[in-house]
Amino acid sequence: MKYVVKDEHLRFTRIPGETELLPVEVALMRMVSRPPASPYVLKLLEWFDTPERCILILERPVPCVDLYQLMLKTGRLRMQFARHVMRQVVLAVLHCRDRGVLHRDIKRQNVLLNTETLEVKLIDFGCGDLLKDTPYYTYSGTWEYSPPEWITKQKYYGCPATVWSLGVLLFFLVCGRLPFRSKKEITKGRLVFKPGVSDACCHLIEQCLKKKPSKRLTIGQILLHRTKKVRDLWEVFLGE
Repeated sequence: MKYVVKDEHLRFTRIPGETELLPVEVALMRMVSRPPASPYVLKLLEWFDTPERCILILERPVPCVDLYQLMLKTGRLRMQFARHVMRQVVLAVLHCRDRGVLHRDIKRQNVLLNTETLEVKLIDFGCGDLLKDTPYYTYSGTWEYSPPEWITKQKYYGCPATVWSLGVLLFFLVCGRLPFRSKKEITKGRLVFKPGVSDACCHLIEQCLKKKPSKRLTIGQILLHRTKKVRDLWEVFLGE
């Protein structure tokens, strides 16, 4: 169960096509949990509204650990295992995009790994929003994963910002540290990889972490394999 306190910071929205005003996290989780649901996104089973808080009844993967806890023990993941994890994270993001949901806080703490099945689940939609084609002027995620356009222009678009956060996550998985330690480093965008990271993986991260949003890979390009260069990189990444 997850308890969401009703205070002045609690945001509300409506699911497209519906009239009921819901807490944002409840609305987004209802959208991503509708059948056919994704095995890579934590499901909302039920929720209850009380005067002081909302109570979310969530799927509970057992046994599991988040990637933050896992990497405290491992340091960084082997390439093959990182590929396995990231493949599922991207499929989770594609599901969210197709349901009109922007997660906005993709990071290692928000990815659960079942230690028996090695299945991944994306969790915690508390920072999310409805996905839209117009800019966002507020950022609710973790600053280390924020895109440079937010720092320099105080605005960003949902999908390019998501691709940026995926690049940061992948870098962390294969290098054992974040690529940028300050907002200044984010705007510079200089990447220093650790030895042992494959050329294909480095190239893919670089394409996700382009400073200009228009130059980044899009989720659509990844899904549709529009160019041979992107297709080859992605096939190496997925191990296909």
